[in-house]
Amino acid sequence: MTQMFVLNVLPDPGARIRALQDAAMFVRPGGHVVVVTRCPEEITKAAAVGNWTAHHDGYWSSEGKGTFQRGISAAETTALARHAGLTPVMGAGLPLPGVSHIVLVKPEL
Repeated sequence: MTQMFVLNVLPDPGARIRALQDAAMFVRPGGHVVVVTRCPEEITKAAAVGNWTAHHDGYWSSEGKGTFQRGISAAETTALARHAGLTPVMGAGLPLPGVSHIVLVKPEL
């Protein structure tokens, strides 16, 4: 299962955990969820260039459209994943510019 650019558009931290829980429902025990988000540095740059309005822990990228953005690091995704019952796979993935990504595993029953 792949979850790309979902967590960083949810303004509610609880909704981020629920999104990971929802993704895990589609994965068998022992299966993997790959999560990709925009990294905090990328969002901070975009917010400065786009003159985005601060909102909660992120920014309205378009207040009129109600679009939210927040940079999320792999460490934060790991913390959210643990609340959702998923475990990070250490050493998985390659560095990619502008994004954070992590591979998670659904525990065996």
